[in-house]
Amino acid sequence: MRCHRLLVIAALSCCLPSAQAGEVCPPVTRVGLSDLGYGSYRENGRIVGIAVDVINEMARRSGCKFEFHWFPRQRLFVELQSGHVDMAMGAFRTPERDAYARHLPYAYLQYDLILREAPSRSYASLSEFVERGGGRLNVTRGLVYDSAVETQLALLASAGRLEVVNDFETVFGKLEMGRADGTIATAAIYAKYLKDGKLKNSVVIPIAEATPRVTGIYVSKSTVPTRTRQFYASVLKGMVAEQLVLGYYSRYIDEATVRRTFKPGVGPLLNSLSTPE
Repeated sequence: MRCHRLLVIAALSCCLPSAQAGEVCPPVTRVGLSDLGYGSYRENGRIVGIAVDVINEMARRSGCKFEFHWFPRQRLFVELQSGHVDMAMGAFRTPERDAYARHLPYAYLQYDLILREAPSRSYASLSEFVERGGGRLNVTRGLVYDSAVETQLALLASAGRLEVVNDFETVFGKLEMGRADGTIATAAIYAKYLKDGKLKNSVVIPIAEATPRVTGIYVSKSTVPTRTRQFYASVLKGMVAEQLVLGYYSRYIDEATVRRTFKPGVGPLLNSLSTPE
């Protein structure tokens, strides 16, 4: 009896959004993506990755139509703010972005320090690397970091040990060529490049300054009506509650890293998705 009831609930949660689709779906929702490792990447002329998996499932559940647009990371939010796309994927929440878009969280991400070779001394924090190390980091423009991480990056920049480049393809290409010593990235990003690349002696170091942060979708307030934004939030909430999004990450990233990153649980995500605008 209990199993039957759960099946009915699951069926209702899947079908209820589709019943509203004709009333709230725009003709098409334009989704902006950028280079985020397994988060979103291009393969054989197609855009694929975790963010695409999320949108494809949202399309299936909602009955709405989505189309993908690719941008450099630093341009993505300019396009969103200008109304040239309706959504931006893989986005941390910031007050500046809140002014023109609503944040719909679906996962957690955490920054780690990746070094091209194991260091002669171990580092428990980014500040230790800054104080005791001599290596140079390359990071990608357009990303948002924890304030404590930003502080250490500023120190590296003032010491001439930091370079900002356009994308992670460039970052990891320079690491492979020995033109940089390390970077800061999330598991979805570095897992792809470490698997695909030639950095056989690289090491991933969790850093004390970085904690799990909420990531998700920014939906434009100017091009997407309030009712549609709320509809998308309800669809995404069902996916998060069923831990589908966590499952998408597990397709690409090892279980231990996924477990460490998603340690805060789905509760805070569901609360945010339930909050009225």
